[in-house]
Amino acid sequence: MYRSENLVYLEALVSRLQADDEEFTSYQEAYYRVQAGVAGEEKMQRTLEDYHFIGPYKIFYNFECINEKGFSHQIDALIITTRFLLVVEVKQISGTLFYKPAFHEFARQTEEGVLENFPNPFDQAYRHQLFLSHLLSRWRIQLPVLYIVVNANIRTKLDSSLNGSPIIHLSGLPNFLEKLYQNYAETKLDLVELENKLSAISCRLPVRKKIDRYRIRNGVLCKKCDFQHVMYYHYGLWICPHCGVKSKEAIFLALHQYRVLIGDRITNRELREFVGIDCKAVTSKLLKRLNFEQFGKGRGVYYLIPEGVLDQKSG
Repeated sequence: MYRSENLVYLEALVSRLQADDEEFTSYQEAYYRVQAGVAGEEKMQRTLEDYHFIGPYKIFYNFECINEKGFSHQIDALIITTRFLLVVEVKQISGTLFYKPAFHEFARQTEEGVLENFPNPFDQAYRHQLFLSHLLSRWRIQLPVLYIVVNANIRTKLDSSLNGSPIIHLSGLPNFLEKLYQNYAETKLDLVELENKLSAISCRLPVRKKIDRYRIRNGVLCKKCDFQHVMYYHYGLWICPHCGVKSKEAIFLALHQYRVLIGDRITNRELREFVGIDCKAVTSKLLKRLNFEQFGKGRGVYYLIPEGVLDQKSG
């Protein structure tokens, strides 16, 4: 499953942010929300994989792009057929959901009875629908653009105030698609052409907000201890002083987090400071084993942390 830049960033951040940081709790909650959303999207993907589409189709999961005015769109699933184009907005909200259409107010009541307002998913999906309709018109492509909000949490209750609103439980998605096939006629759409046009405008959306370097903890952190303890380097191994686990690979996760939170360039000095090695010669040997691409000369030498650093193995 595709992992958005925001998810990758939040995952690294909650592992590295100081526990007493004033924004730690809000970032942690944001990470849990995104994680829950991903779980819902994975359920939807399995449901669609099991569904027998009528005729050719293409599904873009987590379709991201920037519109002509510079604003972003992130669509959980974009289903293209020769009869219709469907925007699917996936939610994993628990509790009982309520809606006041006159006010565009979307809320849920928790099991404890607490009432909370949420961003209106209908307005979110409608915004994507308008954008795509405009896009197809500009490309001279005639195809109905529709949207549906899908709740992937089986325990969620939909209040009667949602009657008539474009929202269903995930289990009803196949039936919803069947009705679309019945209601919309075949078009002369060149599906491959539309797929190529949409692929051409898609891009990974950048993280909206970065935090200052001083707020990020240094050290190769022990994953087994939930990143609470700093490991030390001893003869090629990273060792946790708390649980005693030994690893050659822990450095790769640390460097992945550095790349995500700070940047993909790192010098010998910056690596020493980040992983807690005092000796320049030891760090030089470590960099040699890492085999990162090197740039610059003399004091200007720096190394490029590759995007796939997590996939590397220690030499």
